[in-house]
Amino acid sequence: MAMTLEEYFQTEAGQQLQTDMAGMSQEETATMMSQLQSAADSGDLHADFNTDSMFLDSQLAEEKRDEAEYYQSEQAKAADAGDWETAKDYADKAEYAMEEVKDHGGDVADSEILDAQKDEANLEWADYHQEIADDAATTAASYAESGDTDAAAVYAETASSEATIAGDYGASADQGGGYADQTVDTSSTFDATATASTVADTSSVSTVDTSSTTTE
Repeated sequence: MAMTLEEYFQTEAGQQLQTDMAGMSQEETATMMSQLQSAADSGDLHADFNTDSMFLDSQLAEEKRDEAEYYQSEQAKAADAGDWETAKDYADKAEYAMEEVKDHGGDVADSEILDAQKDEANLEWADYHQEIADDAATTAASYAESGDTDAAAVYAETASSEATIAGDYGASADQGGGYADQTVDTSSTFDATATASTVADTSSVSTVDTSSTTTE
């Protein structure tokens, strides 16, 4: 017979579950309770309900949450250094980790995943334009060394323009200083506080600077 969450916690299995959950972190508990509530809402919660997979999912969601936060922090460091390729790689990993949190029952807003995907796209464009800038700077230096200052100036201007574009795309990736202080908002919509209580009761041309300065 289908039960409400409150009814389930009155059963022997439900009381044992509360005891087992006592050692879980607040985030794991919130994920676990959210999954139990979903089971109750769908009419699947009953006295013999198997919660083993939920325990595993709750633990995995927490691990992936930590990974997402780590990758975003590393993304910030790489982007602040103008290393768009590395920043993009970390953005990819952060987005995948957030998808994993969601897959294992953790609560991640779709807007956060969309933002991560936008970061990936912007950082990919930043890396693309930075490569053009670097190639143009190398060509400018070569022309300057051979004495063709007119051609060197043209390529130097291209290098400068492309580096600026790369920096603009990088800044659009929301990497500035924000990620260093930001954590992935994977808190469950389930009230964790209530849950806890429930569970308890030229020369100048040849040295064109194509490095990008990011903004915070």
